[in-house]
Amino acid sequence: MNRHQPTIERKEAITSFNKAVLPISNTLLAQLSKVLNDHPEVLADRYITINFRDKSYSAEDGGYHPVEIALSKNAHNRYTILYITDFSYCGHHFPELDRELDFDFDNSAAFTRYGGWKSICSPEIIELYPLWEDNFVAYLDMDAYDQIELLSD
Repeated sequence: MNRHQPTIERKEAITSFNKAVLPISNTLLAQLSKVLNDHPEVLADRYITINFRDKSYSAEDGGYHPVEIALSKNAHNRYTILYITDFSYCGHHFPELDRELDFDFDNSAAFTRYGGWKSICSPEIIELYPLWEDNFVAYLDMDAYDQIELLSD
């Protein structure tokens, strides 16, 4: 072993995000940056979709809801969150994975399964989003998602 061999450190790229209509925490933005930096093959792409999955999640046993986050990158290499969708099983006899929550930043709208579509700036959504985000970030910190996939174009 050569004691004079330099240590090679992987430098994390700085990922910056545009401001969103809802108050997205720096903690979530840091988590998204980490995911992006862990997949350098997509960093040159303009549109990226990140899928977070708990492979054990099922209608029978529950688990952590799948989450999909879509990003676009502008000419200045700043990301914009287009949407965040949380999925869950619904239906009794033949449950299907369906949209539970959808924060559609691109169209300033939000969907809840039992409330339908509303303005993303409505008081209910402004109250709901931080609760959802706190839970999601906690699940990420717990490594609840054992499958994280990135799609790009």
